[in-house]
Amino acid sequence: MTTNKHVRQMKWFSIALLSLGMSSGAFASSPSDAQCPSSNFAEFVKAFSSGPEVQKAFIASPVKQVHVTADGKIPKVVERSLKGLATDELKMLLPENAAKSNLTIDIELPNRVIVRDQVGGFLKIFVFKHDDCWVLNRVEDWTLEAVMDAVTRSEKQTPGERELKKGVIFDRLVNKASPESGIYLYAAALDSYLDGAQKGSAQAAAAAAGISLSGQAPRLENAKILDLLVQASTSIPDVGLALAMFYCDEGEYDNERVCINPQKSIETLEIAAQQGSTNALIRLGEVYEVGNVVPADLIRAMACYREAQKSDLEPTTPAIDRLAAKGVVMDNSIQCIKAGSFR
Repeated sequence: MTTNKHVRQMKWFSIALLSLGMSSGAFASSPSDAQCPSSNFAEFVKAFSSGPEVQKAFIASPVKQVHVTADGKIPKVVERSLKGLATDELKMLLPENAAKSNLTIDIELPNRVIVRDQVGGFLKIFVFKHDDCWVLNRVEDWTLEAVMDAVTRSEKQTPGERELKKGVIFDRLVNKASPESGIYLYAAALDSYLDGAQKGSAQAAAAAAGISLSGQAPRLENAKILDLLVQASTSIPDVGLALAMFYCDEGEYDNERVCINPQKSIETLEIAAQQGSTNALIRLGEVYEVGNVVPADLIRAMACYREAQKSDLEPTTPAIDRLAAKGVVMDNSIQCIKAGSFR
């Protein structure tokens, strides 16, 4: 009798739990009690991306969401707390969905998943934390296409200009991101600049080479950097200085070594000077004065500084005075460019 009474009590207890939605199954569906797919982050992400039930169980509440909006024509980063996420927010974590949209998925230890394209058009970062199991607690959407529509509305743009502006915005937004996320914004900036360069923007080409050489964005192959600098220098004479330096050091600024290709370096500076770059004339003067690219030629250095002085007195006057103090005098028979060593 005691046993039967105990059984009846357990049945009534179970019925009471069911009526309150508190059955053992209900308890199991909570994040704290659900089966953790894996403590290994990569394995967990694999299960999380393909399992709606896993997603439901292992999303923090509230979950942080970051996105970029346009305040007039000014990009603005907005962060908010949500009780949950829309289904569409996670669909690109599934490899087949990402592939259809030409997106790549990178699992970055210890706790990030990055979904992006290769032209700066799509960038989402999913950030997880680990307690008893991994839980998605932050989604950063840095995609700028809607923002660009607002920023560039009613503007007439040259080919590649939209991509150039997008790259600049990505670059500036780095200050609003964590260091861990910022590296992907730099990468998106580079991708945007490269897309703009491909569409014909000389400024985008210069920006792509610059951000790659800076070390902030991934380093491009030397041949690609050279192509970008050549493209930019044809329209922007001052880029010739960067190109001339690249011919000498190939972007390895920390290593003191002999100029790799002095002939191309000097020719590039001369072309830039002929295109109107005063800075190229000043650089030619420095090269001939110091002698670290070609043998020193102080008279020619004076000619370069004098030629640059016609356009800009301030930076050239000290150089001219310095050479004059060494006894160097102007020789009108020697000119900076026309008497170039490699012409």
